[in-house]
Amino acid sequence: MKTALLSLSCAVLFAGFAMSSADARPKYFSEFKKMYPDVTGAAEAKCNVCHEGKSKKNKNAYGKAYGMTLNAKNSKDAEQIKKALKDTEAKESGVAGKTYGDLLGECKLPAGE
Repeated sequence: MKTALLSLSCAVLFAGFAMSSADARPKYFSEFKKMYPDVTGAAEAKCNVCHEGKSKKNKNAYGKAYGMTLNAKNSKDAEQIKKALKDTEAKESGVAGKTYGDLLGECKLPAGE
């Protein structure tokens, strides 16, 4: 009985940690899709709008610019996320002198294809 109770307690605790870390960033992409619904390839890129490679620790140039603008770790505040997305538009993208806002206005992914 003690073993079953301990196992159940561990499972519940683990599930709580897994849920809290798993839902930390989908809010970013959700708000991105709402603000820029016509960006070609965004639905396929998902997390790679801001990330590159296999590890989510690796951010592309847009992800780094957005992260510096957001200036919060794992924010779930929709208004804070929207403001950071809007403020990131003014930053230089490194693509032919265009800002991220220019690229997004052309319905292109901000970090390229």
